[in-house]
Amino acid sequence: MDEAGVRTLRVAFNWDGIETKRRTGASCSTAAYDGFGRYDGMVAEAGRLGIKLLPIFFGSPAYVRGGDFSNMPRTGTAEMGDYNCYVRALVRRYGRGGSFPALNGPAQPITEWQVWNEENLPNYAAGERVSPTEYSRFLKATTAGVRSIDANATIVLGGMPERTSRGMNAEKFLRGLYSVKRIESKFDVVALHPYAENARGVKGALIRMRDMFKRVGDPRQVLWLTEVGYASSGPKGHFLVNSEQGQAQKLESTLQLIRKNRKRYKVGTVHWYNWRDTAAYSDGEQWFAYAGLYRKGGSPKPACNAYARFTGGQRPCQRIPAPASGQAGPLSASTAEAQSGIIPSPPPGE
Repeated sequence: MDEAGVRTLRVAFNWDGIETKRRTGASCSTAAYDGFGRYDGMVAEAGRLGIKLLPIFFGSPAYVRGGDFSNMPRTGTAEMGDYNCYVRALVRRYGRGGSFPALNGPAQPITEWQVWNEENLPNYAAGERVSPTEYSRFLKATTAGVRSIDANATIVLGGMPERTSRGMNAEKFLRGLYSVKRIESKFDVVALHPYAENARGVKGALIRMRDMFKRVGDPRQVLWLTEVGYASSGPKGHFLVNSEQGQAQKLESTLQLIRKNRKRYKVGTVHWYNWRDTAAYSDGEQWFAYAGLYRKGGSPKPACNAYARFTGGQRPCQRIPAPASGQAGPLSASTAEAQSGIIPSPPPGE
C-alpha cells in the first residue's frame, strides 16, 4: 500500500469480531475481547509503513436487537452498555497510551475514530429507523467513552451518502443533528460519501454541504470524504458503473477537482472506495463489489495507476497477494474492504 502512495487507511474494527464473550453483568471486566489478533498485525504494519489508520466503530454482534451487524445498538438498552465496553476496550488497546503500541515498536497510537457508518440509511440505523436525535445520543455515548481514555482524540461522524433514495439526505440529517443543543462539542469532523456520476456531481455535493454549514452556524467545519469512488462493472445503467478505463478517468478528474478546491470547500482527508474488488453480496450483483483499484485476484486495474499518479506512488502498479483470512498480515492482503486514503488531513477546523 505504501508503494501506491497510500497515506491513511479507513477500516472497520468490527465489534462482533473483537468481542468473543458478552459481559455477564454491569462490569466491562466480565466481557472477553480475544478477537484483537485479527487487527494487531494490521496496526503494527501500518505503523511500520507510516500509514495512519482511521478505525470505524462498527459491526453489531448477533444479540443486538434485529440481529444485523450493520444496525447500531439503540441507546438506553443493555446492548448499548455492551457497545460502550467495546469502545473503551478498543481505545485502551490501540489509542494514545494504549497497551498495543507500547509493546509493539512500529505500531503508532490511533488518535482518530469514526462513529459508525452511513447512519442516514435505514440498514445502518438503530432499528432500521433513521433518526438524527437517536444518532446524537449514540454519538454522545461513544465520544464520552473515547474521551474518558484519550481526551484529545479526534471524533469523526459516520460518513453519509450526500444523496439517497433509501434514507435521509446528508444535509437534512445534519440539520437535525445540529439542532441538538451543544452537539458540536461531541465531534470534531463531519464525514461525507459524495457518490455521484462524475466530478461535476461531486462538486455539487461539496457546494451543498458548505451552504448547509453556513445555515447551521458552523461555516468553519472541516469535511472529510471517507468514501469516494466509482465501479468498473456492476448493474447495467447504475450511475456509478463504468468500464475499467472509465473508472480510471473519473478517479483522476474527481481527485483533481478535490485537490484544486480543497481549501475552498474545507476538505480534509479523502479516502478512495475501495482498495480491492470484493465478492458481491448474496442478493446479487452490486456496484461496490467492483469499486477497487485492484481486481479481486490481485491484478491492478487502470484506476490503480491513475491513483498512484495522483499520490506520487510507484508505477506501474504491481500485482498484490490474494486476500488473507484470519490473522492480519501484509496490508495489501488483509484489507480487501479498506478505504485507501489519498490526501492527509489538516487539523480539524483549519
